[in-house]
Amino acid sequence: MQQYEVIIIGAGASGIMCALNTSQKTLLIEASERVGKKILATGNGKCNITNNHLDVKFYNTPLVAKYFAKFNQKQTLQYFADLGIFTHFDDEGRRYPLSNSANTVLDILLKALSLKRNVTTMVNTVPLKITKTQNGFSVATQNQTFTCRKLVIATGGNSGMQYLQQLHVAYVDFKPSLVGLKTTRNKGLAGVRVSNVRVKFDRLFDEVGEILFKEDGISGIVIFNLSAHLARNHLRTGKVVIDLLANIESDVLLQMLQASVANNPNYLLLDVVEGLLHKSLAKNLLEKLALDKKVAKDSTAQELRSLVNLIKNYVVEITGYADNHQVHAGGVDLCNLDENLQHQHVPNLYLIGEVVNVDGVCGGYNLQWAWTSGKIVGEKF
Repeated sequence: MQQYEVIIIGAGASGIMCALNTSQKTLLIEASERVGKKILATGNGKCNITNNHLDVKFYNTPLVAKYFAKFNQKQTLQYFADLGIFTHFDDEGRRYPLSNSANTVLDILLKALSLKRNVTTMVNTVPLKITKTQNGFSVATQNQTFTCRKLVIATGGNSGMQYLQQLHVAYVDFKPSLVGLKTTRNKGLAGVRVSNVRVKFDRLFDEVGEILFKEDGISGIVIFNLSAHLARNHLRTGKVVIDLLANIESDVLLQMLQASVANNPNYLLLDVVEGLLHKSLAKNLLEKLALDKKVAKDSTAQELRSLVNLIKNYVVEITGYADNHQVHAGGVDLCNLDENLQHQHVPNLYLIGEVVNVDGVCGGYNLQWAWTSGKIVGEKF
């Protein structure tokens, strides 16, 4: 039985950051074959490290504020610069490595981790049973058992659920978040990308962005952000209303259509709408109104008004989440953790990253929480 002062379960972003900041004898355990593998997928492979505009409004709970007061985006950027990772940012404040490669970030983090003589890393190792003991914790894997005084759970999303259950720790059910949404069939729209659309879901969500239609789904950053709100509210179905031309008012759009019809009376109405929208989308709209064969000069005022209404209120029926989610909503509530992310009812148990009930929208906010929570806990050791 090997003894450690600290055991960290999960070698993702938060687990790595925690290990990098420990000074005590530490074991970092990772279930997969590679440390930090999930980092490679962040920011579409570019690693969206953080965001210049860090604010609690981008998270599901205002309680994150006191933790960001300890380690925020500016301190994160300095920390990475000290490691040799320099960044740039886009118009939305998203920070990426100058290389625009997540491999750069992971390679340097792994190099720094390899120089930590007090940290032992084990991959392809799955803890099967965690037990609270008189002096700390016992962590049993398939081949051996380890003990520690302090335990950090840094697993991503619901992969840590079994450990919370074994330690009798209450948590909010995990739900996929930052994910595309499954829909009823979007006839002829697979691969169609539309910018500057307004996406609404009841009174819960209202945001402008870009969407990508799939045969039976919708995706894009604005949809990922919608999925976060759905997950937080335990919703999987409903109607999404999309304004396909959000920067044009309805009366102005009607005038544009009327002018085009008057100027091009022998066009099909499909040709007229194609001057405003992607051809596949124009065809989809007119088929819904049974106007796809209509000649422009034969269209009535009411038909044009119906077309404007459909463009400004295009309804998509949500049937569930896609399978390629980036993060999970849910986890252990911050109200059950102290200022150092130690559980208030289980001494020496610390929780960081996705296993905590903190989730943000797209833009580097979830990685920032990983860096912040990992740094805070690591410094305590």
